[in-house]
Amino acid sequence: MNEQILITVEAALRRAGVLRPEATLLIALSGGADSVALLRTVSALGKRYGFSTRAAHVEHGLRGEASAEDARFCERLCAEMGVPFTLDRANLSGGMAAPGAEARAREVRYRLLLGRARECGADALLLAHHLDDQAETVLSHLVRGSGTRGLGGMREASRVNGVLLVRPLLKLSKADLLASLNGAPYRVDDSNAEPCCQRNRLRTGVMPLLRAENPRVVEHISQSAALLSMDDDCLQTQADVLLAHALIDEPPFLCVRKARLLAAPDAVAVRALRKFVQRGMAYLVAETSPAVTERVPAAEPAADCSCFSLLEERSLSTGDSLALLTLLHAPDGGSLNLPHGLCMQATARYLHLTRMEDGSPVAKTAVPPPVSLEGGIELVRLGGFSFRLSAFDPVKESAPDGINAVVLPNAVLSQTVLRTKDTDDHIHPFGAGGGKPLRRYLIDHKLDLAFRAHMPLLCRGNEVLWAVGVGASEGTRITDAPSTRITVEGDLPWTRETPREAAHHADQNKMKE
Repeated sequence: MNEQILITVEAALRRAGVLRPEATLLIALSGGADSVALLRTVSALGKRYGFSTRAAHVEHGLRGEASAEDARFCERLCAEMGVPFTLDRANLSGGMAAPGAEARAREVRYRLLLGRARECGADALLLAHHLDDQAETVLSHLVRGSGTRGLGGMREASRVNGVLLVRPLLKLSKADLLASLNGAPYRVDDSNAEPCCQRNRLRTGVMPLLRAENPRVVEHISQSAALLSMDDDCLQTQADVLLAHALIDEPPFLCVRKARLLAAPDAVAVRALRKFVQRGMAYLVAETSPAVTERVPAAEPAADCSCFSLLEERSLSTGDSLALLTLLHAPDGGSLNLPHGLCMQATARYLHLTRMEDGSPVAKTAVPPPVSLEGGIELVRLGGFSFRLSAFDPVKESAPDGINAVVLPNAVLSQTVLRTKDTDDHIHPFGAGGGKPLRRYLIDHKLDLAFRAHMPLLCRGNEVLWAVGVGASEGTRITDAPSTRITVEGDLPWTRETPREAAHHADQNKMKE
């Protein structure tokens, strides 16, 4: 066994935290030289450290008898080595020359491999990508148009849909791996030499020209990718912290506070926005793919951009990212349609994610039924909002602000309900000479459209006595009658600006002038 490869793979597994006696490592085995070298190396390390080695092969069915022979070779090899082996058949059609064949094969391969990894409780799924693959990946992302995330190439370790992916061979060249086999058999995929997909064209057409310019071009591209990865990790860490402070993810509300993002460097803000959009996409994916149930934490690193995952299918382009920044800085707000049915809407204080088709929430939630306040209840809830009721003493207590609390005579309280808005709702604003439709009242108060349909209202019939977090009606004026204070608990995203936000908006207005 080649000592250089043993040392390299051993170090990679240790960095990934899976070099443990109780670990189970699943190898994605194609039968090619790269994955065979990985299998032999990891199997040898498994005997040394006591961990369990398994292998999984996916037969795509795109190369006829050659695909079937790849599968038989892998099964024989694993039997000879005493490595547990599983085989999945994708049954794809159309051949390698069919449009999108490479993408379809990659998608189904990762889907099946990730499933096998979860099934056997693998601590990691090991992939045989090497230094030459890394250079091709970076070039592919450069041609497509990418930022530091894409130009950083493949990561040695990443997590996709709950499975840890490790690429222990990324620092080794194809030539190193071929030499390490020392004549051991492996399969050759003749389609790799055909110009049927971009990666093949880069490998057979572009890379030879670059090697003619610099024989060490593969190493140098990979070094540049490593430096860009470090830069991106640093910026993404800052972006994760920023998003965690700016995010409101309380279905049906999904938005971020603009003031925090505007105070950050654009390089950080755009990463926070990309993660925010990914969060919205996760809700949509969960609807169509029940197996994907995890929401994206605000501070979890993004999945590896080089491999398939349901979220990465929906990743944003560089143009999308730049458009997000433009929307963030737009002085008059606006909206931006995003891939896969999302829309981002900008208001004075927030960026909202909604569904493009009808502006409805990304996270579907049932409309909560009306809640009666009759009967001396101390605490009531409407959806995700809590309200505390207590007897009001006008001598000992100050009058409420009409925003976060109101007072109602008990005789009126018994006729009221907490609910969301209705088409015919109207309000007589406190201190105003007359009434108006609730819709006009909320527009006058510049309440974001995304908040209006789901905010709590205290109503008597279609008379709104309190638009929670916005204002109260004349019907809440304090009298001598026995009364009850009603207070909403917690922060409401549509309440008045914080001092910092107000100062920021004042600065923005001065700049406009």
